[in-house]
Amino acid sequence: MTLDEIKKTLPSSDQKDAYEQYQKAFGSPQIKKVSNTTMLGCMLNRIAGIPYLLVLVALVLPLFTVTCSEVPIAEFNAYEVTIGGDIRTSSVGSFDQFAREFDSSYKNKSTHYDASPWVAGIFVCVIAAAVFSFMNKTVHAIVAAGISVLYIWLTFLVGYFTCRNLSTDAMGMLSVTPGFGIFLSMVLIAMALIMNIIALTHRE
Repeated sequence: MTLDEIKKTLPSSDQKDAYEQYQKAFGSPQIKKVSNTTMLGCMLNRIAGIPYLLVLVALVLPLFTVTCSEVPIAEFNAYEVTIGGDIRTSSVGSFDQFAREFDSSYKNKSTHYDASPWVAGIFVCVIAAAVFSFMNKTVHAIVAAGISVLYIWLTFLVGYFTCRNLSTDAMGMLSVTPGFGIFLSMVLIAMALIMNIIALTHRE
């Protein structure tokens, strides 16, 4: 005997009860409720987006500094490295005068350095982290922030080895150190990551 035939033999009130019991026992499984971020978590994610955007300002500051005999002779921020330029107009700008003291023919040489468009990936990752935070996509924001950190230090390492290879016997070994822009960027990203992680623990 089918379920419909059984329902017909029962009073209307019993039909309803029997049908509900059947649905509970053999009906389609209930969809598991998806956990959502609490109001506090949403607020933390949105606040975290602000430090991510401030990283774009921090990258205007020197990403790395080139020194010789502990004297800064050139500084480069992330934007300068991305678009290229002339080392004579670098953030410090004293490289020009320094080089002239060792090479009289320096004034006739090109001091242009090529653009590195791949460095723009830093800005893309940081903006992505901010957007994901504002959208309450916490995991995506954390991943984008992690990639940003790796990207920043990779850029520094490339600049480090490039500048070291430019050293000459006359000028001696150049020293390349992280600039204030890197440290400020790390602090801002760390602040945002902490808020993202806390938001990740506040889910319904």
